[in-house]
Amino acid sequence: MDSPRIRQLAAVAVALSLWSLGAQPELWTLVLAYALAVLGLSASSAMRRLGQLPRGLGLSLLLLLLAPGALGAYRMHADFASSEALSGAWPVLVDRLRLEREPAIAPPLLSRDRAQTFFVRAKGATGMRARLGEGTREVAAEALGHGVFRVEYDPRVHGAPKQREGALDIEIDVDGTITHRQLTVVTPRAHPRWLARSPDGSRAATVSRETDELILLSSRGLVQRVEVGDEPVDCVFIDEKRLLVAHASAEKLSLVDAHSFSVSEGPAVGRWQRRLARSPTGDMLAVLRDGPAPELLLLTSPELPIAARLPLDAVPQWVAFGHDGSTVAVAHARDARLTRYRLGSDGQLRPAGELKLGRAAVTLRRSPSGDRWLLSATDFRPDGSRHLGNHFVQDQVLEVDSDSLKVIRRLLTARRTPRQSKPGDTDRGLSPMGLHQAADGSLLVAFAGSEELARFGKDASGPLSIDTAEAGIYAPHDLVELRDGTLIISSPSAGALGMLDPGSDALRPLRLEPGDGYLLRHDSAALARRAGERGFYESTRSGISCQSCHMHGDSDHGAHNLGDHRLLPTLGVRGLLGTAPFLRDGSYARLSELDHVAQTLYRGYLRHAPGRRNTLALYMAALPRARSFRSGEARDLAAERRGLNAFMRAQCDRCHTPPAFSHLGQHRVGNLFPELLPGYAVDDSLDTPSLLSVSATAPYLNDGRAASLAEVLDEHNPNNLHGDVAALDEKQRRDLLVFLESL
Repeated sequence: MDSPRIRQLAAVAVALSLWSLGAQPELWTLVLAYALAVLGLSASSAMRRLGQLPRGLGLSLLLLLLAPGALGAYRMHADFASSEALSGAWPVLVDRLRLEREPAIAPPLLSRDRAQTFFVRAKGATGMRARLGEGTREVAAEALGHGVFRVEYDPRVHGAPKQREGALDIEIDVDGTITHRQLTVVTPRAHPRWLARSPDGSRAATVSRETDELILLSSRGLVQRVEVGDEPVDCVFIDEKRLLVAHASAEKLSLVDAHSFSVSEGPAVGRWQRRLARSPTGDMLAVLRDGPAPELLLLTSPELPIAARLPLDAVPQWVAFGHDGSTVAVAHARDARLTRYRLGSDGQLRPAGELKLGRAAVTLRRSPSGDRWLLSATDFRPDGSRHLGNHFVQDQVLEVDSDSLKVIRRLLTARRTPRQSKPGDTDRGLSPMGLHQAADGSLLVAFAGSEELARFGKDASGPLSIDTAEAGIYAPHDLVELRDGTLIISSPSAGALGMLDPGSDALRPLRLEPGDGYLLRHDSAALARRAGERGFYESTRSGISCQSCHMHGDSDHGAHNLGDHRLLPTLGVRGLLGTAPFLRDGSYARLSELDHVAQTLYRGYLRHAPGRRNTLALYMAALPRARSFRSGEARDLAAERRGLNAFMRAQCDRCHTPPAFSHLGQHRVGNLFPELLPGYAVDDSLDTPSLLSVSATAPYLNDGRAASLAEVLDEHNPNNLHGDVAALDEKQRRDLLVFLESL
């Protein structure tokens, strides 16, 4: 045998044995063990004797010598990887390599239910076309400059891929050369969420944004499923014959005949439609719009002209009428308040008082008489301050007097029951979401976090509770009572509705999508996401769920103490696929690792589900990124190209590298923002966020101190370390903002 090789192998074997005997699985101890092994073996005559043995016998002895060290190293490899920050190296490396292979495309997710924008980088290319899977038409890309291209894809125009789930092979034609790349394709299923009741109480309706449907219901069950156009987000009965439907991406509302089920165009109110409400007498309808210019509109029934419109100064979430059509309440998210508006005799809407909540309303509903508003919340701070508790959540329902705007009843819903199987705080009354005041005055609540339907007596007695999960109604969102006493409950994650007949305590499911058994056999990916979505809403025993802060995958626009005594704004969890590592400091390499926090810090989930960490990760990875506020608008391509030039001139691409507009790396806080020290530790890191959809994700920077992108450039870069913004003149900065808003 070759003596140098024998010495090397023997040194490795001895070094691993010495290292595995130590208590510190770190790189420096491994190097020290190897040095000691080399020195010890150099002074020994055993190596010369080993080299004189026959090859087979010598190798056998070396393997025996290597076995104890190899076994010890295997036991220590996880601790070693953790101590050297290598435990997440592989998923991060995979994501980075994908973005380094030109032509590179981002984001890596294609959702078959909606229009999406993709960016491609191919340095030196002059033209590009893309075909996003078999069954789609070729899409011409817009050249933005610097080898960056934009692909605007709409399944309604270009066709949806034949493949419904999994790795999707796509073709990118760069200057006549076709390259194959992969995206992950998902097909969202029906998600009935918010319910509307007809004026006479005989029917109810809901929409499914994912499948572009309006769903009509009666006490007998399903009446009709009606295709109403792209991305319906809410519906309301105008009267017994007509419904109004709002769309996230359309200029006009839709009108649906409740008997013939025909669909026609309604009034043009603008894009970014969000919520609808009907006045008690039906003479007025309210429309909320969010997006870059949020506003409240009032329409007059039956012809639906716009009677009044009011620009809003904060993101609106919910709208509800009061006693009549002249009083409207709007729940604002970003500054967590309930504002009352009144319609004056001059036709103008004006603020008429507000109630500070401290945390955004999860749901807002009107009582039948209109004398109060019902809202659910994860906390209530009447002074408007933020709670300093680590991830503090205190689920509750508030009843607010519509005249005085005073809280007349505060119902803390979370409670501990004998169901508890292990130490913890609560297991019932978690994440109240659906609210409805019944005909007898009792309060009906659907709890998404603990999967129950509860009835609280008007004298605060109760609750009487029904487990909705037993009927396959997971994470219930909303509920209404029809005039005959039938209750209808929505379950987006199950793709189902639950019907509860008067006098019964057994829900009967009304499925809009196949059940779990069918999906297990025919669509395991959809089943895994269904389980993950259920887990997203399920509460832990400490009373907190993912949904508590990341409402429906977005941000609650609140500020939370995340354990380091700072109040930091909540981030949305959309568009995470292909962007490892995760969290502000990049401390988690895999989405599934976030389960560790729930199982330890928050005392575990209510039910035992061994695969939850993986299904939860699959659900979040399938959430498409938020839509840019400029998507669907007429573009100023010349300004965007100038903006990209400014982006490159300021060296923003060094960290926010196209096409993901992130290099997926981290930076020391002090290197970028030394003005924040000593509030941060010297080794605190910040993960580089993607700038895709950045226009829809305010506030900005690690602590949310910038309310706008303009503030990021002009006010919060005093040392010119967060991009060389000083190299840009005023016009270049304006063009840069146009470009960022287009991403």
